[in-house]
Amino acid sequence: MDILKRLIRGMKPYMSALIFVLIMHLTGLSVTLYVPHITKDIINEVIPNADLERLVPLCGLLLGLVLVRIVVTYVRTVSLEKISQDFVYDLRTTLYAHMQELPYSFYDKHRIGDIMSRMTGDIEGLRAMYAGLLPTVVDNAVLFFGSLFLLCFLSWELTLALLIFAPILACVAWQFNKRIRPAFRNIREQNAVLNTRAQENLAGVRVVKAFAREPYEMERFSHENLKLLGLHINATRIWAQFVPLMELLSGMCTPVMLLVGSGLVISGRIDIGTLVAANGYVWMLINPMRNLAGIVNQTANTITSAEKLFYYMDFGSEIREPQNARTPDAFRGKVEFDHVTFTYGGEDVLKDVTFTAEPGQTIAVMGETGAGKSTLVTLLGRFYDVKEGSVKVDGIDVREQQLRPLRRQIGYVPQETFLFSDTLEDNIRFGRPEASREKVEVAARVAQATEFIDEMPDGYDTVVGERGLGLSGGQKQRAAIARAVLIDPAILVMDDSTSAVDMETEYRIQQELKQVLSGRTTFIIAHRISSVKNADQILVLDHGRIAERGTHAQLLEQNGIYARMVRDQYRDFDEMKKRLGGDK
Repeated sequence: MDILKRLIRGMKPYMSALIFVLIMHLTGLSVTLYVPHITKDIINEVIPNADLERLVPLCGLLLGLVLVRIVVTYVRTVSLEKISQDFVYDLRTTLYAHMQELPYSFYDKHRIGDIMSRMTGDIEGLRAMYAGLLPTVVDNAVLFFGSLFLLCFLSWELTLALLIFAPILACVAWQFNKRIRPAFRNIREQNAVLNTRAQENLAGVRVVKAFAREPYEMERFSHENLKLLGLHINATRIWAQFVPLMELLSGMCTPVMLLVGSGLVISGRIDIGTLVAANGYVWMLINPMRNLAGIVNQTANTITSAEKLFYYMDFGSEIREPQNARTPDAFRGKVEFDHVTFTYGGEDVLKDVTFTAEPGQTIAVMGETGAGKSTLVTLLGRFYDVKEGSVKVDGIDVREQQLRPLRRQIGYVPQETFLFSDTLEDNIRFGRPEASREKVEVAARVAQATEFIDEMPDGYDTVVGERGLGLSGGQKQRAAIARAVLIDPAILVMDDSTSAVDMETEYRIQQELKQVLSGRTTFIIAHRISSVKNADQILVLDHGRIAERGTHAQLLEQNGIYARMVRDQYRDFDEMKKRLGGDK
């Protein structure tokens, strides 16, 4: 009932159009309900009296009513389709906007294939509510109760005889709904699983082919597809168990009506015309009874789709701006971590982390895989909230700041480079869509991306494939660096963003960044010593804690974790000091 109430509330924006459609509905149904009355008059008055003068107008009236019903049905169908498409457009737009507001943690726990299934199949399921379920319910309800009401005026005895089937039919429909709704819910869940499997496989098809795992992936897909087939068959079995019973109950109405009606005619309590008219109304009763199974089926399908969509709509963002959110007077890039502890999945990923980055400084973060390096930089833009302590940017806790202005001041080059299926130019200007081609080219030169862009047939207008398909790892990283540079951020975060670039190109990028982002705070996460050795401060994380901090020279003197990393990269420690003694 809660789902149905929410669906009804969702109709408010389309209420005026729905009222118009309802009027069209009632007009067409009134025409249908009036036809048996005309038939009664022809049988009782026209035929016995051979009143041909009245027969022609009555037949003309029947034809006119048919034409009215055709016109009304056309207008109703077109109007409902327009309403349903408007509804889908608004719902999809609202849901997509809502998904944009959800935090990283939501996407950590929900698969993209599931989300896509909700935004396609489940939304289409709700569209069917307007285009199919609503008109079907209104048609059958009005015909059932309308014909029952008119049948009472013709013969209360016939009406009473037919009503004995109503409680039985209601119980059958109730049991059918109890069993079919979970079946549809399982189908929706498995359909989402199947979509996820297909999406992941197609996205990683090159890996699959590289390892010759096509048979394995086909077997996995076939296994999930077989599950979906079984669930559909189970739903069909439930349908097959209940529909014949409903057909039997509705089909018994005609024999009962003829049996009781014939007795009433023989006894002189009703005439033949009334019996024929009653037969017409009985057929109007039978059709809704036969359609009840389909209505229950459609309703269960709609509610199941709504449950899944409302789950996402109700999934509120854990990251919310306070009502009195602030923005620094000027973003200078000062960053302060004050005894920060961050928990993910019940485990402390960062523990009591404290440091300060002054404007213009370069902070390098190093450590073993899983030490919390990437997590640390995601806290800058408040993509997650800390458990204890605070993260301040320019003196204001990020939890008290407006999110968009804060994030626009952070140029983020992620560890996993993502490029959109668009031109290279639009990918680079993604953060500043109003940027001119000249500024795009400047950013590309800083990132050392011009050397490969200029070699492409269409240059900056070259369309890259999905996730940067067609570019090498190093080319994608350089495009991502250019994208971050173009927004002219107060803080630049480079999360292992030159791992696929050769050392010579990496050095040139660093030199360009020094000039272009002079005075900007930079965070570098890297494994190469050459990437971090010139940092103003190097933080070495170990199991979420800052185990060491200092400059390159200071950390070498400590002969700890950092020094061990250096030795791992350079076989001879003395040779390493000689090679890294200069600026280059």
